[in-house]
Amino acid sequence: MSVVDGILSRYDLGEIHTHRRLYSGLMHATYIVDAERGRHVLQRLHPKLSTVEILADFEAVTHHLAAQHFSAPCLVHTHDGERVAVDPEGRWWRLATWVPGETKNKVQSTVEAEQGARALGRFHQAVADIDHHFGSQHPLHDTESHLRALVTAVKNPAYGPHLATVKNEVDRILALLPALMLPDDLPRRVVHGDPKISNILFQGDKAIGLIDLDTCNRHTILVDLGDAVRSWCRDGGEDERQKFQVDRFEAILRGYAAEGPPLTTAEIGHLGGAGRLITLELASRFARDVLEDEYFAYDAERYPDRRAHNQARTRSMLYLADDMLAHQTEIDALVAQYFPPR
Repeated sequence: MSVVDGILSRYDLGEIHTHRRLYSGLMHATYIVDAERGRHVLQRLHPKLSTVEILADFEAVTHHLAAQHFSAPCLVHTHDGERVAVDPEGRWWRLATWVPGETKNKVQSTVEAEQGARALGRFHQAVADIDHHFGSQHPLHDTESHLRALVTAVKNPAYGPHLATVKNEVDRILALLPALMLPDDLPRRVVHGDPKISNILFQGDKAIGLIDLDTCNRHTILVDLGDAVRSWCRDGGEDERQKFQVDRFEAILRGYAAEGPPLTTAEIGHLGGAGRLITLELASRFARDVLEDEYFAYDAERYPDRRAHNQARTRSMLYLADDMLAHQTEIDALVAQYFPPR
């Protein structure tokens, strides 16, 4: 019996017809399971996302979204009532319902960017009234914490040989990122945390929901909007140097203004820099993993190791941040157009 078969035997799914792995995403190992009681998604959770608190948050959010009739997966308990099944090596596996739809590896049009923003806006509206205290103390976009972690890694003499390969990039990140930090007094709302386009569900041309809800927490809504801008307004993978697409940025603003919650004056004031902030934050995380070599998955067919892949990712994020800055005047004008002063 395979590990996956052993895990699935702990759930009340009836006869298991097939299961297959999906080779996408940077964190979890994901399998599609077709069983007598329907299609499900099984994930072997990344160790850093295997906590009781994150699981409780995931369950609360997914069940709240189900009650709001918002398209998203729902946690399934084992037949013993547990949130996860644990394999002989101590790894956590989580099962969730399958939501019909398709995901996209990249944004290819302004229509897709606008639709994604509309779905993100509806998500923010749906979770606005959730009655849940988020237990996870590690929100994905804790920029200040990520910056401190990078500084700590840089100072660790054990990483000295690897720092040389990315020192110029680290120096630029440490010079640029502090000035973009968001103020602490922005409204705290429930955010998705990782709204890349592959986490938006589509049916045809319409975005209908969100998946990958591990990173939901209370934060400024600008981290979601900034991450959408970072990931949707460019072509190619995160390791490719790509230009910033202003027309897609406008599509995001148009879609979110139509279906998202109203933004405060303070939020609007920082919206134009949110994409660059999250881009540089991600650059700091990739640069840190060049040193620590423990977090992000890597493409073994294209890179000799994780460090080499993360080095390419760091450089591409810095390239994108520079191009965003070159378009800052246009960005600010579009923010003023779609979110006029209140």
